[in-house]
Amino acid sequence: MNLKPDAVAKWETTMREAELIGDDDHIIEHTKGDLWEMLSQSRGNFFFTNEKFVFVGGLLGVDSFAVRYSDIKELKLVNVGGLIPIIPTGIMVICQNPENGKTMKKKCSVMKRKEWIEYLREKARL
Repeated sequence: MNLKPDAVAKWETTMREAELIGDDDHIIEHTKGDLWEMLSQSRGNFFFTNEKFVFVGGLLGVDSFAVRYSDIKELKLVNVGGLIPIIPTGIMVICQNPENGKTMKKKCSVMKRKEWIEYLREKARL
């Protein structure tokens, strides 16, 4: 992992306070990236914890999300970008919102996406 132990502790505290992770959950891996929604892009950090895939970006809570690996139903390689998405760094995470049962789609952009999508596939058992 590319984060120092003090940074991990700080991020875990921040995510617990924002109720993105539980008290017993811990960061395993981390990478920086972007979350794309419609034509907007939020820069931030992706965390892979024991239990969840988490994005923290922009205003904490507004641009952030956390999804349990067990709620991830499908993963796809996609392109990202403005009007014409041509940048091959995207991963579409299709998951079920446990609160309302609706399907959510999160378009995540990371470097080394093939490695991260395999990591997510393994964690989500897809």
